[in-house]
Amino acid sequence: MEPAEVRRRIVEYLKATGGASVYQIAKALGISYGAAQWHLYVLERDGVVFTVSHGKKRIAVLRDSLDAYLHSLKMADFFKELWAYLRSRGVSSETPFMEVIDMLNEDRRDIALALLSIAKNLYQMKKASSL
Repeated sequence: MEPAEVRRRIVEYLKATGGASVYQIAKALGISYGAAQWHLYVLERDGVVFTVSHGKKRIAVLRDSLDAYLHSLKMADFFKELWAYLRSRGVSSETPFMEVIDMLNEDRRDIALALLSIAKNLYQMKKASSL
């Protein structure tokens, strides 16, 4: 089978399943684990797929499939990815919250607003539970 055909079949499989591990893809397509890994690497490099942590496994998901990504995402993995992103921006566990919000407001206002909204909700929950 031609490489382009294998990649097309991987994309079709991921559309049908929403996401899959390298092993699942290899088994479904009848190709070796190494071949599946290589084709996923090429698809990821080309921006067609991305991988998310799912416990100890990596799951391949189509890039334009936000719904599949959200359904495959575990909370612990979400927080690990968020923390890795913040660390890449120079944030440490000792950085004041509002300093992070101000920094993110410059170029990632969407993330800053989301974090601010979560913090406000946490504050309101704490306040309500202390009454």
